[in-house]
Amino acid sequence: MKTKHFLITGIIGVALAGMIITGCKKESTADTDATAAQDDANASFMLNDSKNISDGAAKGQANERTLGTTCGQITVGDTLVGGKMDSLIDIYFPGTCISPDYRVRKGHIRVFWNGKGYFQDSASVTETWVNYTVTTLGGTGIGITGTRTLTNIGKDSVGDHSWSFNANLTLTYSSGGSCTWNSSRTNILSKIGNQWYYSTTGSASGTSKSGSQYSLNITKPLVYTAFWLNGGWPSWGGTYCDCIESGTVELTRTGKTYPLYLTFTSGVGHCNRTATATINGNNYNITLP
Repeated sequence: MKTKHFLITGIIGVALAGMIITGCKKESTADTDATAAQDDANASFMLNDSKNISDGAAKGQANERTLGTTCGQITVGDTLVGGKMDSLIDIYFPGTCISPDYRVRKGHIRVFWNGKGYFQDSASVTETWVNYTVTTLGGTGIGITGTRTLTNIGKDSVGDHSWSFNANLTLTYSSGGSCTWNSSRTNILSKIGNQWYYSTTGSASGTSKSGSQYSLNITKPLVYTAFWLNGGWPSWGGTYCDCIESGTVELTRTGKTYPLYLTFTSGVGHCNRTATATINGNNYNITLP
């Protein structure tokens, strides 16, 4: 089997036509469409990033969670949802400020919760977005619409808190094109040493930017750092990671013979933003947002 290596040069939704190809000449019959894997990674990033921002706003720690001192404007109040009053945090970015993580955010993140604390049984937190985009300096912007709901389902058999996760999203790329991403998952929060981390299992489905319909199953739990306590900062210098660091998913795509495997390769506690998509033994190296 011939081996091919692909490097996705952009960090958000870069089409395969824009990739630098090295190694052996591409076979005309080869399956090279790793777009669904990139879209899935982008959706995970947008959700993790929004959650980190929202958590910081809820705790009054905006400066720690990428809002900066001038970028994010936070409004807290109550609103009527489904005939009952829910608490609301609205986080607005004007799109004219570079956040401490060198990204420009624009629009609203809106967070609703049912009056219970995040760690209380049956606590429910729903997140939605209004005209919201994230753009990396010199990169492509990505917009998000839809909803994501987290519901506390109590502690698991070893005493770790767990939440059900349901999301129905559309991502839109400033370079053109869009994708859909619908997912049902379970998130578990655990602690090892000085590190708290989320571990995720479940499935997803959608239509990629290239138009391919796909279904996804998490075959090895997806893990990322939720918080790193003082007493030895991790290599990237922050307190949390906004991308998945470890785990594997299997994607089955309509009209494609071979499944696509996406493996996150940073390793827990490193946040290197690396992953590898594998199709029929050929690897495509992906840089996460």
